[in-house]
Amino acid sequence: MRKGKDIVSKPVIAYDSGEKVETVTDLIFDQYDNRLLGFLIDEGGWFGNAQVLPLDLVKAIGVDAVIIPSKDVIAGASKYPAIHKILENNNILNGTQIMTTDGQHLGTLVDFYFDEHTGVVEGYEASGGLFADAYSGRSFVPAPQTLKIGEDVAFVPAETASLMEEQVGGLKAAMLNANEKFQETAQVAGEKMQAAGRVANSKMTNVIVDQNAQKYFVLDKVAQKTVNDLDGHYLIVAGEVINQDVSNIAEQLGILDELYRSAGGNLTEPLGERLEHITAGLTVEQAQGRRSQQTIYTADGYIITAQGQIVTAQVIERAKNNNQESALLEAVGLSRSSAAQSQVGQLAATTGSRLKTTTTVAQESVANLWGKVKETTSDLQGRSTEAITEQRIKGALGRPTTRVILDRNDEVILNVGELITHKAINNARSAGILDLLLDSVYTDKPILSLEELRAPETGKSAL
Repeated sequence: MRKGKDIVSKPVIAYDSGEKVETVTDLIFDQYDNRLLGFLIDEGGWFGNAQVLPLDLVKAIGVDAVIIPSKDVIAGASKYPAIHKILENNNILNGTQIMTTDGQHLGTLVDFYFDEHTGVVEGYEASGGLFADAYSGRSFVPAPQTLKIGEDVAFVPAETASLMEEQVGGLKAAMLNANEKFQETAQVAGEKMQAAGRVANSKMTNVIVDQNAQKYFVLDKVAQKTVNDLDGHYLIVAGEVINQDVSNIAEQLGILDELYRSAGGNLTEPLGERLEHITAGLTVEQAQGRRSQQTIYTADGYIITAQGQIVTAQVIERAKNNNQESALLEAVGLSRSSAAQSQVGQLAATTGSRLKTTTTVAQESVANLWGKVKETTSDLQGRSTEAITEQRIKGALGRPTTRVILDRNDEVILNVGELITHKAINNARSAGILDLLLDSVYTDKPILSLEELRAPETGKSAL
C-alpha cells in the first residue's frame, strides 16, 4: 500500500519522453466507493478546467516520482466523469473528525493508505483520539466498508473501534496458519529432494548453496586439497588454481560441491541465512493481531504496514511477498526466537508425523531414482574423459614421479623422482600407460633442495 501524502509534490514523469511534465498537487478521493480515483495536477481557475491524472492510467508509483505512459493521459476533469463529480462536490478529508456511529472519537483525519493498483483505501492516519500513540499522537484507523463524510465529521461503523484493539493471543489461528505453511514447506522440500536426485546425488552443499554461486566462488581460487573424480583420478591437485574448465567438469560429474569445499567454501553462512528466512517465515503469523510500532517500507517506497496498524492476514501476506517477515516481527515487538518458542511445542506435536511421512517418501523417491542418477553420471563421465585427462596432464607437468615408468620394451621413460615432461607424456601415451604415469604423480610438498628441484639444463626462456 501507499500513503497519500507521500505522493503529493512528487514529479510526474512521462515514460515515452523521459521528461518531467507536471507535479502532483492533491489526491482525489471517492467517499462512496472508499477509494482513490486519481491525482489533482492543476486546480485550474475560475474559467479553467482542473487538470487531473486518473490512478488507473499511472504506469508506476516510485520513491521519487510518478511515472505515466505519456503526458497525454493528463487531461481536464470533464474528460473523466467520476473524477469531475468528486471535484464538484469539493470533498475535503484533511481535518475531518472520525467518529463511530455509537459516539467514540477516533481522532482527526490526517492522511490515508491505499492500494496503488486499485485505489482501495485500507486505512486512515488519525491524530489524537481513543487509540492515539503516546509518543507520536497518531493512530491507524482501518477503513470500513461504509464511510459517511459530513461537513465536520466522518462516521464509521461502531465495530471499527474493536478492530483497533490488539488481539494478542490468537495462537490457535496462528497455529493453523503455521501448519499450512509447514505442509507447503514440507511438500516443496520433498519436491526439491526429488529434483536433486534426478540432477545429481542430493548432496547437502547443493541444497544449501546454489550451484551457480558455487561456480562463481571457486573461480580463480587455489585448491586447498586434491579433488578426485568418481573413479579416483585427479581433477585438480592441491595448490593449483581453479579455472572455468575445472568448475564445468566438476559440475558435469556432480562433484562441484567437493570443489567448492576445496576452495574454502563453507555452509555456515548460507545455511544461517536460509534458516533465518525459514524461521521468520514460520513464526510471522504470531504478529497477527498485534500493533505495529513503526512503518515498514520496501526499497521502492511500498508500505508493508503503517505505524499503529493492527497486523492482519493481509499485512502478513505483504510481508511474505516482500521478504519482510523479520522486519514485521520486530515492528510488533517480537524476536524470531520468542515468536518461535510460542509455536514450537504445538507445532512439533501436530507436524511430527507429517515430517516423518514426508521424509520417508522423499527417501524412497531418491532411492528409486538412484539408478537413473548412476546412468546419468556414467554418461557424463564418458563425455568428459578427454577433458579430465587433459586437466590431469596439466597438473602433472613439472612434478616428480613416485615410481619407475617403463614402456612395453622395459625401457625407462622416467625414473623415480624425475620431472614429468611433455615428452614423457607423449611417450607414455604411445606406450598405452598414460594412466599409470598420471597415477604416479608426487603431489605432496617435496623435501628437496633447490638444486635437486632444478632441471638438468637451463630453460630456453630463462635470462
